[in-house]
Amino acid sequence: MDINEILKMMEKSLPDETLFADVIRDLVKDEIESTLKDKLNKNPEIKNELRAAVLEYIEAKFKEISATTKFTEAVAKLGIVSLPSEMKDEFLKTFLSTFQKEISEAIEKTL
Repeated sequence: MDINEILKMMEKSLPDETLFADVIRDLVKDEIESTLKDKLNKNPEIKNELRAAVLEYIEAKFKEISATTKFTEAVAKLGIVSLPSEMKDEFLKTFLSTFQKEISEAIEKTL
């Protein structure tokens, strides 16, 4: 084995530069996180304000999901009532059989 082959084998066994970049990125992220947590712990007013904002944001997201669900339900109902009567029964049977498993799982999760 010549020296070039040995060097190539050594190069292949070393991690590439993306690994080092990822490690440095994680270290910087951890340091920023630590600094921000320290600042928050020293400022309870800001900490409470941030907590309230996060709770408000979560509540808004739940309202958005609820509104989207209601909107989707209304559009589905409109689509069903718009079908010719001879197609409604067949559509509903096909729809329910297609999503029966998912509907059952969703109901079980809510109970």
